[in-house]
Amino acid sequence: MTDSLTFPGIIRALGRGKNGTRSLTREEACFAMTEILANRETPAQLGALLMLMRVKEEIPEELAGMAEAARQSLPAWRGRDIAIDWPAYAGKRKQPSWYVLAALALARGGYPIFMHGGGEHTAGRQYARQVCLALDVPIAADWEQAQSLSLEHPLVYCPLVNFLPKLSSIIDMKAELGLRSPVNTLVRNLNPTGARTSLQGMFHPSYKALHHETACLLGDDRNVVLKGDSGEFEVRPDSDSTVSVQAPEHPKSFEFPRVLQKRAVRPDAPSMEALLDTWYGREVPEYGLAAVLQTMALVLMVADGSKLESAREKASHLWENRLL
Repeated sequence: MTDSLTFPGIIRALGRGKNGTRSLTREEACFAMTEILANRETPAQLGALLMLMRVKEEIPEELAGMAEAARQSLPAWRGRDIAIDWPAYAGKRKQPSWYVLAALALARGGYPIFMHGGGEHTAGRQYARQVCLALDVPIAADWEQAQSLSLEHPLVYCPLVNFLPKLSSIIDMKAELGLRSPVNTLVRNLNPTGARTSLQGMFHPSYKALHHETACLLGDDRNVVLKGDSGEFEVRPDSDSTVSVQAPEHPKSFEFPRVLQKRAVRPDAPSMEALLDTWYGREVPEYGLAAVLQTMALVLMVADGSKLESAREKASHLWENRLL
């Protein structure tokens, strides 16, 4: 084992000052995360690693190495063949979680989805777990149950703490450290089931290229990255969006156009009632329906390799038949 493939060696590489500091190689990052997931690091080493990477800012090779280690730590997926990996870690601040309705309609329409999330620290936000409970989407208690549930249900939600608890505990360290760590970025690139299409939503546009390049390094052949509403993978239908895409049928970056020309008035807080009313067809809010359909269409463009209008037509068809 070389000196760099030790925790002290990795910390030295990251912390040698402005002239000596360097980023980790993919191999070094994979080694560090392997040690962390095996609980072979000390608290001091973990804190030093996380904060040195945070100050330096992580690069795609580091995230790919860490994600590779996380994937390798899990038993092979034996559940249903998953079409779409849908991370949901941000929570919604104003608008309801329209993306969960989009995911459920896609799943029922023949695109099995594994949704995962965590870090539910911000009061007043609406998180995917709450919405899944309200819509009777199964929530897996562990990795094994997630696999068995996927054989019976097209959409399964599994909290990060239930399949990679060490990563969940690191996210929870934000309260102690005062800062987010690279793990907050990493979890959006996990794709733990090896889904054919992976999605990443984030709030800060500067992270778009980071997520996309990481997905490409990991071999995720169909990937789309979006600056989504509140940081979730949800299209804002009243705003043009520049998306990063990995799919042979599309350019690597393109504009996803708005369908509502007037900016919507944002509610004070996300409403669960509005989501349920929309799903069961009791009410059809213009913004909510547009957010659902456009989010579905963007996913279908990448998953199917289809053009925008075709994807929009299919999204409308799947939505109209969601309750059948």
